[in-house]
Amino acid sequence: MAMDTSKVYDIVGIGIGPFNLGMAALAEDIDNLECAFIDKEPEFNWHAGMMIPGTSLQVPFYADLVTLAKPESKYSFLNYLKQKKRLFRFAIHENNFVSRREYNDYCQWVAGHLSSLNFGYACNAIHYNSNTDLYEVFISNTGSRNSKQLKCKNVVIGIGTVPHIPDCASKFKHPLVFHSAEYLKHKEALSSKKSICIVGSGQSAAEIFYDLVNNPAFSETELNWFTRSERFFPMEYSKLSLEMTSPDYIEHFYGLSAERKTDTLKKQDMLYKGINFSLINSIYDSLYQQQFETDLRKPRLYSNCEMHSMIHTGKHEVKLGFLHCEKEESFSIVSDAVIMATGYSNHLPFIVETADGPINWDSRKKLPVNRNYSINESQNVFVQNADLHSHGFTSPDLGMGPYRNATILNSILGYEYFEMERNIAFQTFGVPQG
Repeated sequence: MAMDTSKVYDIVGIGIGPFNLGMAALAEDIDNLECAFIDKEPEFNWHAGMMIPGTSLQVPFYADLVTLAKPESKYSFLNYLKQKKRLFRFAIHENNFVSRREYNDYCQWVAGHLSSLNFGYACNAIHYNSNTDLYEVFISNTGSRNSKQLKCKNVVIGIGTVPHIPDCASKFKHPLVFHSAEYLKHKEALSSKKSICIVGSGQSAAEIFYDLVNNPAFSETELNWFTRSERFFPMEYSKLSLEMTSPDYIEHFYGLSAERKTDTLKKQDMLYKGINFSLINSIYDSLYQQQFETDLRKPRLYSNCEMHSMIHTGKHEVKLGFLHCEKEESFSIVSDAVIMATGYSNHLPFIVETADGPINWDSRKKLPVNRNYSINESQNVFVQNADLHSHGFTSPDLGMGPYRNATILNSILGYEYFEMERNIAFQTFGVPQG
């Protein structure tokens, strides 16, 4: 779609990941709502570096871009299957958890039908014009470098998260020390190395370990997996715990003090950072079978090990320093390659000026996110997946994206266009009433 620089948009969305893509899909059928979404990438491609064959989402298929807010939407995953003539196959498959490749293809299918999306444009700054009471979004074409200015009433920032590298390795330069987000890009180069070290405890680390363990090209490679966590723990997936991925729990969590929120999140890793239970079992089964097949390689897993240093050895190898958290002993290991499966963090790569002045970051250097996901007093600049500290562990959850988008759109419209379900949980998260 060609953007109209003379038009005043109701919403300009920065970034087209799954969350803003879902917003664009939900907004399309709302009469008289003018939207434009931009992304610096040439097309939608979700976590391309981790599109490992056989990997799947950790949310069920109905937690798609739209269903939990608007199940009748033509952009549901089930309608995607119907249009692709795979609905019966999916039903027979009897697996609620979609593969990453199929989810990416589904999102690309949705993106191909939305006229409000504009790829190949980067945001440089967001400025509020007090004379017009509008936002001016300065963007540039990533190919031609030509600049444009979009005018809008509301801004939704959904640029996603960026790979996080621990401080001890943030300035370390080595061709085969990289974040898990670039795994497939470097996989071929890894096959010639004698030793590989994986650092991290979550799903990405587990998927990479499993992929390497079961690949004949790495049958003689020394493979070590380190995590500072107490164990390689599975994702909590019991039904009463799943009730916490609901508007009810978000409402409860949002009402806690900032200090209590921080303490609570520290105890909830198993709710959103764990490894898929079936993947843990598959890893163990692979290791069990391999003990009879070869003595050339014995993959090793280490828990309670926190990395604190990384240096060159002078032989193109990397020396990693660790502290065993329980034994309180330091040790080191030398490896040809290091894969940092150390998660993601939020980052704003451009200046944002709101109607109320610059963003007032709180004392913890976090965005001040209101209940409706806005970050300013006038409540017309919103964020996606930057509310972990304010709204709880569901922030990165793909399944809660439609709820957050419905909340934001209702706020922008000024009425409840999307009917919000309430009192969902059988349990009470707060103090009993009455």
